This record gives sequence, structure tokens and C-alpha cells, in this order.
Amino acid sequence: MALELTRAGILSGIGGYRGAAHSMVHGAGSMLRHEIKFVSHMEIGLSSFAFGVIQGRYQKQGGAVFFGLPVDLLSGLGLHVLALLGPVSKYKHHLQSVGTGALATYLATTGYRVGERWGAGSKFLTAVTGAFVGEDKPVSGGAALADSSGSAADQELKKLVQGEV
Repeated sequence: MALELTRAGILSGIGGYRGAAHSMVHGAGSMLRHEIKFVSHMEIGLSSFAFGVIQGRYQKQGGAVFFGLPVDLLSGLGLHVLALLGPVSKYKHHLQSVGTGALATYLATTGYRVGERWGAGSKFLTAVTGAFVGEDKPVSGGAALADSSGSAADQELKKLVQGEV
């Protein structure tokens, strides 16, 4: 008996193996989605670490800035915009992951600075608005994590040792 080249003929030829083949294909797809998420998370984490290192390296200059804006903010936004363009759509997912890491670095440093001002006695709204307008200290970058007298953690440790807390 010859094999018919129709959908019904092929499925009847596969017979009892159809369920196993379906579950194998489904399992492979699920594993591939898991691997893609893992790669994306690694790209975000490593990107965030790299931009943190860059900002820490240029801490004395107020952090790495380009045209007065933090490099991590510019890079994050730029990579997300670049991912929207047609010629690089093949790498869209990777560009977005690296851009997300850069934006995470910017937002974490800015949030740290707002929290530092809020903890120093400012009202919350004053601390938030002061982080974006008219303050003498930069908002983001390595300098946002430390001032001329040392980091906030160093100051707290000094107070603890001197018994001021």
C-alpha cells in the first residue's frame, strides 16, 4: 500500500507517534523561549553593570555625560529608538535589552539621589524636583552616589562610630 501525500495520509502514516511528536515540538519551543528570556536577563544585568562601572569611573567629573545629559540615559533611549529602525530589526531584542539595562542604571542612580535628599530632611516632592532642576550636584552618574565628604554610607558609618546615631 502506497503512502498518500495528503494531510490525512501523512497523519495516518505517523499514526501513534503523532502525540509524542507534538509534545516534543512543544517542549522544544518552551525550552527555546526560556533560553531567550535567560539571554535577555543576562544582557540587561551586564549592561546595567557596565554603565554603573562607566559612571563610577567618571565620578570625580560628575559622571559620564554627553551634551550635559548622563550617558546611561542617552544610551538607553538611543538603543530603544535604534531598535525601532528597519535595518537593525534582526537585533531588536538585544538592543532593547542593553537599552533597558542602561535606563535601569540611570533610574537607580537618580532614585538613590532622590532618596539621599529625602533622607537628609527635604520633603519628598522637593527632593524629587530638586533632582531634576537647579541643584549644584549632578543627578546621575557616579557623583550622585558620593559627594566631596564621602558617600552617604561612609557618613552614616562615621556617625555610628562616633555614637551620634
